[in-house]
Amino acid sequence: MLYHLSRQFCIRILVFGIVVTALAACSKDKVNQPTELDSSFKDQVLIERLWKRSVGDGDIGLKLNLSSFVFDTTVYNIDGYGFLSALDSSTGKILWEKDVSERVSGGLGGDDNNLYYTTFQGEFVALKRQDGQELWRSNLSSEAIAQPSSNGSLVAVQTVDGKLMSFDTNDGRLKWRYDSIGPLLSLRGTPSPIISQRYTLTSFANGELLAFDNQTGQPYWKATLATPQGRTELERLVDPDGQAVIDGDTLYAVAYQGKLVALDVLTGQEKWAKTFSSFNSVAFGFGQLFVTTASGSVFAINPVNGAEIWKSDAFKYRRLTSPFIYDQTIVFSDLEGYLHFLDIKNGRHLAKKRPDSGGVMGPFQVVNNELLVLTRSGYLVAYKMHSAREHIE
Repeated sequence: MLYHLSRQFCIRILVFGIVVTALAACSKDKVNQPTELDSSFKDQVLIERLWKRSVGDGDIGLKLNLSSFVFDTTVYNIDGYGFLSALDSSTGKILWEKDVSERVSGGLGGDDNNLYYTTFQGEFVALKRQDGQELWRSNLSSEAIAQPSSNGSLVAVQTVDGKLMSFDTNDGRLKWRYDSIGPLLSLRGTPSPIISQRYTLTSFANGELLAFDNQTGQPYWKATLATPQGRTELERLVDPDGQAVIDGDTLYAVAYQGKLVALDVLTGQEKWAKTFSSFNSVAFGFGQLFVTTASGSVFAINPVNGAEIWKSDAFKYRRLTSPFIYDQTIVFSDLEGYLHFLDIKNGRHLAKKRPDSGGVMGPFQVVNNELLVLTRSGYLVAYKMHSAREHIE
């Protein structure tokens, strides 16, 4: 069977490449070179690789952001060609495999009963979590490249043409749809929605973040993460591609060429805001916010008032992924595929590992205090930190 990528998706890949090249050259015609890593650096904590397992062909060279989905101690993965696998997270043993034989654009999402992925043909597919049997298939308005999100009753997915669609998890019926008004130019990326029993929350390429009533699809509230400014579409580019994070009654989110904000999750009222620029998701833990910026800085932020706690510029222009909290460290990857582990208290570089030179995909996962990393070439790798304060002799 011959597969074709859609014209719209190919255009977005081309635009993304043009935008990244242009952004890199914007600063007084000088291209910012990635900071060289310290060749003499030695790990300060013991991080052991437990196992490494092939789970297909990864992103098949298309820079997809496919994600693992974890339920209990089973980790599920799908590659760009539709090869689906379920593994025991403690051993890496394959529990079952299935080839769905179609090009996958986004996923893998899931809940107690189902797994979800999206295709380049603009279809949204639900599978039985226990064995991968197809349950239903619904049409989207275009491709979706972000991980679907489910609360067990509804599953929400955001498409590249600015639509948010909510489906019944039992039969795939469309419950409601929201159409955002997008800019002429945007980056190739969308966030995964946050979905609770009451509301669904996501941001769009126009810089807006909205909360929707799960029953009606009507917006509860709307907030602005970034306002387009400038004379050209490139200058006016704003794009909150990262996922927001919620702690208690406060939501934290960030946008490219926009701001880092704290919002009341029930009303959308702004509590504080700071000028920031990031393509990535925000992380929250140990009473702090963590952000990796578009220029490669790493920040720890006081969530109460937005004040800076610490900042690291050791990885400038290395195209960092979203920060992730593991044990007492902040973990992210860079353009060469290195994982970097920073002390959560002060930003000190504790360790680096290289699961794959081609880079990593999706958010990391933690199961039984083991870090799971999915690589672009199709490997799932498990690491364990033996002690966040244990120095290697």
